[in-house]
Amino acid sequence: MEQRVEGSPKGGNGGGQDNKFEVTISYNGLAKTLEVNRNQAVQAVLSRSLELFASPTGDLRLFIGGTELQTNVSVEAAGIKPGSQLLLRPRRVRGG
Repeated sequence: MEQRVEGSPKGGNGGGQDNKFEVTISYNGLAKTLEVNRNQAVQAVLSRSLELFASPTGDLRLFIGGTELQTNVSVEAAGIKPGSQLLLRPRRVRGG
């Protein structure tokens, strides 16, 4: 089941239409579409993704191709492209 959710209003801050595109966020078997801006921080995409899924609890992160995305870089620097499929899931447990 896929649901489309718009991002910020068009024509607002963020560098124009050419910088905006849609990605798919998957969480617990559900997929929802989110409009992002290539110049925004991954942290903003993570925050909006959590809102999409009614603020699930836990230390959730965004992953692409099995790699956890760093939240302090831009969408473009993280390698997120139009049509990318991102996975919202708990952070990997690291051994100690």
